[in-house]
Amino acid sequence: MFEEVIRYYDDSSWKKYFSVDLADLYSSVEGLLLLRSKLEKELTSDAVSNLISRSNVYREILFGGLRANEPAPFVDNSLALFYRDVLGIGLKEDDVSLVITRIKEGLTLESATEKVYCVGITTLILERLRELSSKLKSIYKSLRGVIEEPKPKEYELKTSNVGVEAFLDVLNAGRKLLPLYNPISFFIMSLYSVPKFYVLEAYPQLFEENVLSLLKKYGMHIVKLLEPDLPDEKIRSERAVVGLEDNCVGCLIREVILDVYSLFQIDILKRFFAIEDEFNKYIETYASKLKESIVVDRFMHVINTVSSTDKTENYDSKERCKVHGYQFYYSFNFGATSSYRGRVVGGEVRIGYDGRYKLNYTEFFAFLAPQMFSGLAYVRPVGAREFMWLCTLGWEK
Repeated sequence: MFEEVIRYYDDSSWKKYFSVDLADLYSSVEGLLLLRSKLEKELTSDAVSNLISRSNVYREILFGGLRANEPAPFVDNSLALFYRDVLGIGLKEDDVSLVITRIKEGLTLESATEKVYCVGITTLILERLRELSSKLKSIYKSLRGVIEEPKPKEYELKTSNVGVEAFLDVLNAGRKLLPLYNPISFFIMSLYSVPKFYVLEAYPQLFEENVLSLLKKYGMHIVKLLEPDLPDEKIRSERAVVGLEDNCVGCLIREVILDVYSLFQIDILKRFFAIEDEFNKYIETYASKLKESIVVDRFMHVINTVSSTDKTENYDSKERCKVHGYQFYYSFNFGATSSYRGRVVGGEVRIGYDGRYKLNYTEFFAFLAPQMFSGLAYVRPVGAREFMWLCTLGWEK
Protein backbone atom coordinates (compact mmCIF):
# COMPACT_ATOMS: atom_id res chain seq x y z
CA MET A 1 0.00 0.00 0.00
CA PHE A 2 2.74 2.46 0.98
CA GLU A 3 4.79 1.63 -2.11
CA GLU A 4 1.92 2.67 -4.39
CA VAL A 5 1.85 6.15 -2.86
CA ILE A 6 5.47 6.61 -1.80
CA ARG A 7 7.65 5.84 -4.79
CA TYR A 8 10.95 5.94 -2.91
CA TYR A 9 12.44 3.49 -5.42
CA ASP A 10 11.85 5.85 -8.38
CA ASP A 11 14.55 8.38 -9.31
CA SER A 12 11.95 10.78 -10.74
CA SER A 13 10.24 11.03 -7.33
CA TRP A 14 13.46 12.27 -5.75
CA LYS A 15 14.22 14.67 -8.62
CA LYS A 16 10.79 16.25 -8.22
CA TYR A 17 11.16 16.42 -4.45
CA PHE A 18 14.45 18.32 -4.58
CA SER A 19 13.84 20.30 -7.78
CA VAL A 20 10.25 21.35 -7.05
CA ASP A 21 8.96 20.66 -3.52
CA LEU A 22 12.00 21.48 -1.40
CA ALA A 23 13.23 23.99 -3.98
CA ASP A 24 10.05 26.04 -3.54
CA LEU A 25 10.74 26.37 0.17
CA TYR A 26 14.40 27.23 -0.48
CA SER A 27 13.48 29.92 -3.03
CA SER A 28 10.81 31.39 -0.77
CA VAL A 29 13.00 31.52 2.35
CA GLU A 30 15.96 33.00 0.50
CA GLY A 31 13.76 35.50 -1.31
CA LEU A 32 12.18 36.65 1.95
CA LEU A 33 15.55 37.03 3.68
CA LEU A 34 16.92 39.03 0.76
CA LEU A 35 13.85 41.26 0.84
CA ARG A 36 14.27 41.74 4.57
CA SER A 37 17.95 42.71 4.11
CA LYS A 38 16.98 45.20 1.42
CA LEU A 39 14.31 46.71 3.65
CA GLU A 40 16.68 47.02 6.59
CA LYS A 41 19.32 48.70 4.44
CA GLU A 42 16.86 51.24 2.99
CA LEU A 43 14.83 51.93 6.12
CA THR A 44 17.85 52.52 8.36
CA SER A 45 19.64 54.77 5.84
CA ASP A 46 17.85 58.02 6.72
CA ALA A 47 15.65 59.69 9.29
CA VAL A 48 12.08 58.37 9.33
CA SER A 49 10.73 61.83 8.48
CA ASN A 50 12.62 61.82 5.19
CA LEU A 51 11.69 58.21 4.39
CA ILE A 52 7.94 58.69 4.78
CA SER A 53 8.02 62.03 2.97
CA ARG A 54 9.30 60.44 -0.20
CA SER A 55 7.52 57.05 -0.08
CA ASN A 56 4.01 56.02 0.92
CA VAL A 57 5.25 52.41 0.94
CA TYR A 58 7.70 53.25 3.72
CA ARG A 59 5.00 55.22 5.55
CA GLU A 60 2.69 52.18 5.56
CA ILE A 61 5.48 49.74 6.51
CA LEU A 62 6.45 51.83 9.54
CA PHE A 63 3.08 53.26 10.57
CA GLY A 64 0.39 51.11 8.96
CA GLY A 65 -2.26 50.50 11.63
CA LEU A 66 -1.14 53.37 13.90
CA ARG A 67 -3.88 54.49 16.28
CA ALA A 68 -1.60 56.72 18.37
CA ASN A 69 -2.86 55.50 21.73
CA GLU A 70 -0.81 54.12 24.59
CA PRO A 71 -0.14 51.41 25.68
CA ALA A 72 -1.17 49.82 22.36
CA PRO A 73 -0.21 52.31 19.65
CA PHE A 74 -0.88 49.90 16.76
CA VAL A 75 -3.80 47.68 15.76
CA ASP A 76 -2.97 44.05 16.64
CA ASN A 77 -2.67 42.88 13.03
CA SER A 78 -1.17 46.10 11.68
CA LEU A 79 1.46 46.24 8.97
CA ALA A 80 3.84 48.08 11.27
CA LEU A 81 3.69 45.29 13.87
CA PHE A 82 4.18 42.66 11.18
CA TYR A 83 7.36 44.29 9.95
CA ARG A 84 8.67 45.00 13.46
CA ASP A 85 7.65 41.86 15.39
CA VAL A 86 7.96 39.32 12.57
CA LEU A 87 10.65 40.63 10.20
CA GLY A 88 12.45 42.75 12.80
CA ILE A 89 12.30 46.17 11.11
CA GLY A 90 10.66 49.21 12.68
CA LEU A 91 10.83 51.84 15.37
CA LYS A 92 11.90 51.13 18.91
CA GLU A 93 9.02 51.32 21.39
CA ASP A 94 10.47 54.42 23.05
CA ASP A 95 10.61 56.16 19.68
CA VAL A 96 7.00 55.19 18.95
CA SER A 97 5.98 56.75 22.27
CA LEU A 98 7.96 59.90 21.41
CA VAL A 99 6.23 60.18 18.03
CA ILE A 100 2.80 59.78 19.65
CA THR A 101 3.46 62.53 22.20
CA ARG A 102 4.49 64.86 19.36
CA ILE A 103 1.38 64.03 17.33
CA LYS A 104 -0.78 64.79 20.36
CA GLU A 105 0.84 68.21 20.46
CA GLY A 106 -0.43 68.85 16.95
CA LEU A 107 2.59 67.89 14.84
CA THR A 108 2.19 66.07 11.52
CA LEU A 109 3.63 62.57 11.24
CA GLU A 110 6.50 63.95 9.14
CA SER A 111 7.38 66.54 11.76
CA ALA A 112 6.87 64.09 14.64
CA THR A 113 9.44 61.67 13.17
CA GLU A 114 12.29 64.15 12.72
CA LYS A 115 15.57 62.77 14.11
CA VAL A 116 13.86 59.40 14.65
CA TYR A 117 15.50 56.37 13.02
CA CYS A 118 14.32 52.91 12.12
CA VAL A 119 16.23 49.92 13.53
CA GLY A 120 16.73 46.29 12.62
CA ILE A 121 16.24 43.73 15.37
CA THR A 122 16.37 39.94 15.61
CA THR A 123 13.07 38.17 16.27
CA LEU A 124 12.36 34.51 17.05
CA ILE A 125 10.81 34.14 13.61
CA LEU A 126 13.80 35.74 11.89
CA GLU A 127 16.13 33.39 13.77
CA ARG A 128 14.05 30.40 12.64
CA LEU A 129 14.14 31.59 9.02
CA ARG A 130 17.91 31.96 9.17
CA GLU A 131 18.25 28.47 10.64
CA LEU A 132 16.05 27.15 7.84
CA SER A 133 18.20 28.94 5.28
CA SER A 134 21.39 27.45 6.68
CA LYS A 135 19.99 23.91 6.61
CA LEU A 136 18.55 24.25 3.14
CA LYS A 137 21.87 25.56 1.81
CA SER A 138 23.66 22.60 3.42
CA ILE A 139 21.25 20.19 1.72
CA TYR A 140 21.85 21.57 -1.75
CA LYS A 141 25.59 21.83 -1.13
CA SER A 142 25.61 18.12 -0.26
CA LEU A 143 23.68 17.35 -3.46
CA ARG A 144 25.91 19.45 -5.70
CA GLY A 145 26.34 17.60 -9.01
CA VAL A 146 23.05 15.76 -8.47
CA ILE A 147 20.54 18.60 -8.06
CA GLU A 148 20.93 22.23 -9.10
CA GLU A 149 20.69 24.74 -6.29
CA PRO A 150 17.45 26.79 -6.63
CA LYS A 151 17.48 30.55 -7.09
CA PRO A 152 15.86 32.93 -4.57
CA LYS A 153 12.50 34.44 -5.42
CA GLU A 154 12.64 38.12 -6.31
CA TYR A 155 10.38 40.65 -4.63
CA GLU A 156 10.08 44.32 -5.56
CA LEU A 157 9.27 47.09 -3.10
CA LYS A 158 6.25 48.34 -5.00
CA THR A 159 3.62 47.85 -2.26
CA SER A 160 3.71 47.78 1.51
CA ASN A 161 2.24 44.24 1.51
CA VAL A 162 5.31 42.77 -0.17
CA GLY A 163 6.72 41.41 3.10
CA VAL A 164 3.40 39.79 4.00
CA GLU A 165 3.16 38.20 0.56
CA ALA A 166 6.73 36.92 0.75
CA PHE A 167 6.13 35.40 4.18
CA LEU A 168 2.93 33.77 2.94
CA ASP A 169 4.98 32.16 0.17
CA VAL A 170 7.21 30.63 2.85
CA LEU A 171 4.22 29.28 4.79
CA ASN A 172 2.59 27.84 1.68
CA ALA A 173 5.80 26.21 0.46
CA GLY A 174 6.53 24.86 3.94
CA ARG A 175 3.05 23.44 4.40
CA LYS A 176 3.22 21.58 1.08
CA LEU A 177 6.44 19.95 2.29
CA LEU A 178 4.97 18.55 5.53
CA PRO A 179 4.50 14.76 5.86
CA LEU A 180 0.71 14.97 5.98
CA TYR A 181 0.73 16.35 2.42
CA ASN A 182 4.02 15.13 0.92
CA PRO A 183 4.70 11.37 0.54
CA ILE A 184 8.48 11.70 0.24
CA SER A 185 8.63 13.84 3.39
CA PHE A 186 6.60 11.16 5.18
CA PHE A 187 9.04 8.54 3.90
CA ILE A 188 12.05 10.48 5.21
CA MET A 189 10.47 10.98 8.63
CA SER A 190 9.49 7.31 8.80
CA LEU A 191 13.14 6.32 8.26
CA TYR A 192 14.56 8.43 11.09
CA SER A 193 14.46 5.41 13.41
CA VAL A 194 12.35 2.29 12.98
CA PRO A 195 12.60 -1.46 13.70
CA LYS A 196 13.90 -3.28 10.66
CA PHE A 197 11.14 -5.91 10.73
CA TYR A 198 8.47 -3.19 10.62
CA VAL A 199 9.95 -1.01 7.90
CA LEU A 200 10.38 -4.03 5.63
CA GLU A 201 6.65 -4.72 5.86
CA ALA A 202 5.94 -1.17 4.70
CA TYR A 203 8.79 -0.83 2.19
CA PRO A 204 9.67 -4.33 0.89
CA GLN A 205 12.20 -3.01 -1.65
CA LEU A 206 14.02 -0.79 0.83
CA PHE A 207 17.15 -2.90 1.26
CA GLU A 208 17.52 -3.96 -2.35
CA GLU A 209 20.92 -2.90 -3.67
CA ASN A 210 19.61 -0.64 -6.44
CA VAL A 211 17.22 1.12 -4.01
CA LEU A 212 19.90 1.67 -1.39
CA SER A 213 22.15 3.07 -4.12
CA LEU A 214 19.39 5.46 -5.24
CA LEU A 215 18.75 6.61 -1.66
CA LYS A 216 22.46 7.25 -1.08
CA LYS A 217 22.57 9.32 -4.27
CA TYR A 218 20.13 11.72 -2.61
CA GLY A 219 21.73 11.63 0.82
CA MET A 220 19.45 9.08 2.52
CA HIS A 221 22.00 6.95 4.38
CA ILE A 222 20.38 4.11 6.32
CA VAL A 223 22.44 2.60 9.15
CA LYS A 224 21.92 0.28 12.10
CA LEU A 225 21.12 2.25 15.26
CA LEU A 226 20.47 -0.44 17.89
CA GLU A 227 20.27 -4.19 18.28
CA PRO A 228 19.64 -6.60 21.16
CA ASP A 229 22.70 -7.82 23.05
CA LEU A 230 22.31 -11.44 21.94
CA PRO A 231 24.88 -13.93 20.59
CA ASP A 232 22.77 -14.98 17.59
CA GLU A 233 23.76 -12.74 14.67
CA LYS A 234 20.61 -13.55 12.66
CA ILE A 235 18.32 -12.52 15.51
CA ARG A 236 20.34 -9.36 16.13
CA SER A 237 19.97 -8.39 12.48
CA GLU A 238 16.24 -9.15 12.31
CA ARG A 239 15.46 -7.19 15.48
CA ALA A 240 17.75 -4.26 14.86
CA VAL A 241 16.51 -0.69 14.82
CA VAL A 242 17.67 1.08 11.67
CA GLY A 243 17.52 4.73 10.73
CA LEU A 244 19.05 7.73 9.04
CA GLU A 245 22.71 8.38 9.68
CA ASP A 246 23.43 11.52 11.71
CA ASN A 247 24.03 14.65 9.60
CA CYS A 248 23.05 13.06 6.30
CA VAL A 249 20.71 14.94 3.94
CA GLY A 250 17.77 12.94 5.28
CA CYS A 251 18.42 14.15 8.83
CA LEU A 252 18.77 17.73 7.58
CA ILE A 253 15.40 17.47 5.85
CA ARG A 254 13.86 16.21 9.09
CA GLU A 255 15.30 19.29 10.79
CA VAL A 256 13.79 21.51 8.09
CA ILE A 257 10.39 19.87 8.58
CA LEU A 258 10.53 20.45 12.35
CA ASP A 259 11.47 24.09 11.74
CA VAL A 260 8.48 24.46 9.42
CA TYR A 261 6.18 22.87 12.01
CA SER A 262 7.47 25.36 14.57
CA LEU A 263 6.50 28.33 12.38
CA PHE A 264 2.88 27.15 12.49
CA GLN A 265 3.04 27.13 16.30
CA ILE A 266 4.29 30.70 16.78
CA ASP A 267 1.29 32.60 18.16
CA ILE A 268 2.17 36.00 16.75
CA LEU A 269 1.85 34.70 13.19
CA LYS A 270 -1.81 33.89 13.84
CA ARG A 271 -2.46 37.64 14.01
CA PHE A 272 -1.48 38.02 10.37
CA PHE A 273 -2.23 34.66 8.72
CA ALA A 274 -5.05 32.10 8.89
CA ILE A 275 -2.85 29.16 9.90
CA GLU A 276 -3.41 25.92 11.82
CA ASP A 277 -1.08 24.16 14.24
CA GLU A 278 0.21 21.71 11.63
CA PHE A 279 2.30 19.71 14.12
CA ASN A 280 -0.63 18.85 16.37
CA LYS A 281 -2.83 18.31 13.33
CA TYR A 282 -0.37 15.63 12.23
CA ILE A 283 -0.13 14.13 15.74
CA GLU A 284 -3.94 13.97 15.97
CA THR A 285 -4.23 12.32 12.55
CA TYR A 286 -1.75 9.54 13.27
CA ALA A 287 -2.52 9.08 16.96
CA SER A 288 -6.09 8.21 16.00
CA LYS A 289 -4.73 5.55 13.64
CA LEU A 290 -2.59 3.97 16.38
CA LYS A 291 -5.57 2.83 18.39
CA GLU A 292 -6.91 1.11 15.27
CA SER A 293 -3.63 -0.69 14.56
CA ILE A 294 -2.34 -1.61 18.04
CA VAL A 295 -3.93 -4.16 20.38
CA VAL A 296 -3.68 -2.02 23.49
CA ASP A 297 -4.40 -4.83 25.98
CA ARG A 298 -1.42 -6.80 24.66
CA PHE A 299 0.93 -3.93 25.47
CA MET A 300 -0.55 -2.65 28.74
CA HIS A 301 2.61 -3.66 30.63
CA VAL A 302 4.74 -1.59 28.24
CA ILE A 303 2.30 1.35 28.37
CA ASN A 304 2.19 1.34 32.17
CA THR A 305 5.98 1.14 32.39
CA VAL A 306 6.56 3.93 29.85
CA SER A 307 4.01 6.16 31.60
CA SER A 308 6.04 5.80 34.83
CA THR A 309 8.98 7.62 33.22
CA ASP A 310 9.52 11.33 32.57
CA LYS A 311 7.21 13.36 30.36
CA THR A 312 7.48 16.53 28.32
CA GLU A 313 5.43 18.66 25.93
CA ASN A 314 8.45 19.20 23.64
CA TYR A 315 9.23 16.96 20.68
CA ASP A 316 12.96 17.62 20.82
CA SER A 317 15.62 19.39 22.86
CA LYS A 318 15.28 22.58 20.80
CA GLU A 319 11.68 22.97 22.05
CA ARG A 320 10.45 23.80 18.56
CA CYS A 321 7.33 21.63 18.52
CA LYS A 322 4.93 21.28 21.45
CA VAL A 323 2.18 18.68 21.75
CA HIS A 324 -1.35 19.40 22.99
CA GLY A 325 -3.91 16.80 24.04
CA TYR A 326 -1.34 13.99 24.18
CA GLN A 327 1.84 13.45 26.17
CA PHE A 328 5.42 12.70 25.20
CA TYR A 329 7.34 10.29 27.47
CA TYR A 330 11.08 10.29 27.03
CA SER A 331 14.64 10.01 28.26
CA PHE A 332 14.84 13.00 30.60
CA ASN A 333 16.82 15.88 29.06
CA PHE A 334 16.64 14.06 25.71
CA GLY A 335 19.49 11.74 26.64
CA ALA A 336 21.92 14.49 27.63
CA THR A 337 21.82 13.20 31.23
CA SER A 338 23.43 9.76 31.13
CA SER A 339 21.56 8.33 34.13
CA TYR A 340 18.27 8.70 32.24
CA ARG A 341 19.33 7.07 28.99
CA GLY A 342 17.81 3.84 27.80
CA ARG A 343 20.12 0.85 27.89
CA VAL A 344 20.22 -2.45 26.04
CA VAL A 345 21.19 -5.29 28.38
CA GLY A 346 20.97 -8.75 26.84
CA GLY A 347 17.42 -9.14 25.57
CA GLU A 348 16.10 -6.29 27.69
CA VAL A 349 15.84 -2.53 27.53
CA ARG A 350 16.12 -0.54 30.73
CA ILE A 351 14.54 2.90 30.92
CA GLY A 352 13.96 5.58 33.54
CA TYR A 353 16.44 6.85 36.12
CA ASP A 354 19.40 4.42 36.38
CA GLY A 355 17.44 1.94 34.27
CA ARG A 356 14.97 1.16 37.04
CA TYR A 357 12.32 -0.13 34.61
CA LYS A 358 13.01 -3.31 32.62
CA LEU A 359 11.19 -4.38 29.47
CA ASN A 360 11.71 -7.10 26.91
CA TYR A 361 13.64 -5.60 23.97
CA THR A 362 11.40 -7.10 21.28
CA GLU A 363 8.18 -6.21 23.12
CA PHE A 364 9.32 -2.62 23.71
CA PHE A 365 10.16 -2.01 20.06
CA ALA A 366 7.12 -3.93 18.79
CA PHE A 367 5.00 -1.43 20.75
CA LEU A 368 6.99 1.58 19.53
CA ALA A 369 7.29 0.43 15.90
CA PRO A 370 4.05 1.97 14.51
CA GLN A 371 4.77 5.21 16.38
CA MET A 372 8.36 5.33 15.14
CA PHE A 373 7.23 4.71 11.58
CA SER A 374 4.74 7.57 11.73
CA GLY A 375 7.11 9.92 13.58
CA LEU A 376 5.28 9.87 16.92
CA ALA A 377 8.26 8.15 18.54
CA TYR A 378 11.98 7.91 17.89
CA VAL A 379 15.20 6.55 19.35
CA ARG A 380 18.80 7.55 18.75
CA PRO A 381 21.98 5.90 20.03
CA VAL A 382 24.03 8.10 22.37
CA GLY A 383 26.67 5.61 23.52
CA ALA A 384 27.61 1.95 23.55
CA ARG A 385 24.23 0.22 23.93
CA GLU A 386 22.74 3.46 25.25
CA PHE A 387 19.98 5.42 23.56
CA MET A 388 17.60 8.31 24.00
CA TRP A 389 13.96 7.71 23.22
CA LEU A 390 10.60 9.49 22.98
CA CYS A 391 7.09 8.22 22.39
CA THR A 392 3.50 9.48 22.46
CA LEU A 393 0.78 8.36 24.86
CA GLY A 394 -2.78 9.48 25.39
CA TRP A 395 -4.15 7.90 22.19
CA GLU A 396 -4.57 4.49 23.94
CA LYS A 397 -7.26 5.67 26.39
